[in-house]
Amino acid sequence: MADRSPVLRIVTSAARESLKPLGLARRRRSRLWIDDHGWWLGVVEFTPPRIAGSRLYVGAMWLWHDVDHLAFHVDAVRVGSDLFRTEDQFTLLAHELSRQAAANVTALRERFPALPDSVEVITSRHGFLWDSFDSGIAAALLGDADTPSMPDCSSVDRGAGLFS
Repeated sequence: MADRSPVLRIVTSAARESLKPLGLARRRRSRLWIDDHGWWLGVVEFTPPRIAGSRLYVGAMWLWHDVDHLAFHVDAVRVGSDLFRTEDQFTLLAHELSRQAAANVTALRERFPALPDSVEVITSRHGFLWDSFDSGIAAALLGDADTPSMPDCSSVDRGAGLFS
């Protein structure tokens, strides 16, 4: 059965032009494109807003997380959306979004070329709940006992917890 949605057809066509040459694969018939690096995935998602249109999210997913869904563990770059008004207007938007996706994928590849080259970036992140976990896993995969996997918590007031 042919796809009847002009939005999905236009987004798919634009993404094929920009992402397929980079080696990304479309996940089934969705708006998701995957860039597999063995230890991490680049995830590109052209999400539909509540009405016809598209938003773009691009990020990396660490494959050491045991989850049954795609996730954005780092750099969930979000690009705003515009609504579908006409095919010509939306085609221009879709091509711009797909070019931005390709640029963000290229930046992720440069940032995380291989685990040994990326462990310093991964272990320096300490802003989110899972960053310390990711730091520890990355260091352990390299067998690097000297790589700090936890931030220095010696100055934390442990008496001011949730139950005190």
